[in-house]
Amino acid sequence: MGKKPMVKRSFSRLDDPGLSSFGKGVVTSLSGNAYFKEPYPQEVTPLGQVKGTLEGFDNACLEARSRAKQSIAQRKNLRTQLIKELNELADYVNLIAKGNVEILASSGFDYTKETAPSPVKHQATYPDVVLSQSVKRGGIVGKAKKAPRARSCEFHITTGDPTVEGNWKHAAVFGQFKNMELDGLTPGQQYALRMRWIMPEGPGPWTPPFFFMPT
Repeated sequence: MGKKPMVKRSFSRLDDPGLSSFGKGVVTSLSGNAYFKEPYPQEVTPLGQVKGTLEGFDNACLEARSRAKQSIAQRKNLRTQLIKELNELADYVNLIAKGNVEILASSGFDYTKETAPSPVKHQATYPDVVLSQSVKRGGIVGKAKKAPRARSCEFHITTGDPTVEGNWKHAAVFGQFKNMELDGLTPGQQYALRMRWIMPEGPGPWTPPFFFMPT
């Protein structure tokens, strides 16, 4: 198979008015979107907060016309924050869409076309994760060496039979891999966890189940 369609990241190269207009289009498209229901995972900025960043960015752009150093610095900071939040949304859109053009188109993001199969296949491996107790009660910490091209690491969790696919629930997506912490779990309860890399072309294979009992 070729590479599946996915969100383009070219919005980071837009000028300030273009970035603002693009961000507003994404927020409008995602608001009330049945494919991307809120609340989002904790690693993804809520739409209400993105709207606030957009408003602040627009105001900072107006104030920066005065050429005041403080106003210019504020505009740059808010531009960086807006791009960060849009990248979080882009990761989430890719995760949900899994290459489905209809879902991608509904998000407001531009997206790539499906590419022809490559003569050389690069099979993604699953993460080599080490689990340990968190310093927090009811917490688990995962550590993994980053795989080449991996964008993030997704965790699923269950207290039921891990051989039943419907028992698995999304737990978290992490963009860094040295301190992936899940908290709020029940001490003394045995959990099964599985993880997979999210690659540019989509999710990789799941690990076999890990069994862990937080204290």
